[in-house]
Amino acid sequence: MKDYVRLEILRTLRDPFYLFLAVVVPIGFYLLFSGLFGSETPPGALSGNIEIMVALAVYGGIWACLVATGPRLANERSSGWFRHLGLLPISPWKILAGRALVAMVFSLPAMLLVYATGIVVHGVQLSIGQWIGIIVLMWVGVWPFALLGIALGYVTNDTTSFGVTYGLYMVLSAAGGLWVPPAILPSTMLTIAKLLPTYHAADLGWRIADGQPIEGISVVVLVVWAVCFLAVATLFARRAARVR
Repeated sequence: MKDYVRLEILRTLRDPFYLFLAVVVPIGFYLLFSGLFGSETPPGALSGNIEIMVALAVYGGIWACLVATGPRLANERSSGWFRHLGLLPISPWKILAGRALVAMVFSLPAMLLVYATGIVVHGVQLSIGQWIGIIVLMWVGVWPFALLGIALGYVTNDTTSFGVTYGLYMVLSAAGGLWVPPAILPSTMLTIAKLLPTYHAADLGWRIADGQPIEGISVVVLVVWAVCFLAVATLFARRAARVR
């Protein structure tokens, strides 16, 4: 499994979609949105530059998880490469676990680069404890999207996977309050955002940066979505195995 994970890491590094959409785009959006909304900080509220930094870090981490799983898995299933992997002395479930692990590995640098941009460009300052909490907990918070990517890799094919994955990614990001400060969202949209894992992955960082305790509901929502994504991925993985 270790050699397979190393192979997937090298292949992902050669993927221009990962390098552009998971690294360049979140930084560009952060610079854009912080310019638009960064100064809009109500008294006593979290700084707009920090709030947007946290949101766009989640945005980048989610795409890193999705691009390393969904489109790649769908392409490999359509091309027959996934069938060849079944000949290796490693179970299909370990292959999927390795793919999820690769997604988690690549999500971290995508997020760290957004944090670094916040420090360099906007002089974001947090305590060491806050930085550690934000980096670790938000990284864990995007892990469920690796399971979503695997599920999408089974329910799509090589011609539809990227479009479906990217479209769903954009919808979850916009509806989850990652593009504008949640405080300026209409009440209905905010209610919808709080049902989504994108919002709660970011809320972990927002609360830590604001010196507030993490809400248990965020953990519950993320776990529930992770279980749902895992159930869908398992269902279609077993169906694909029976067909094979």
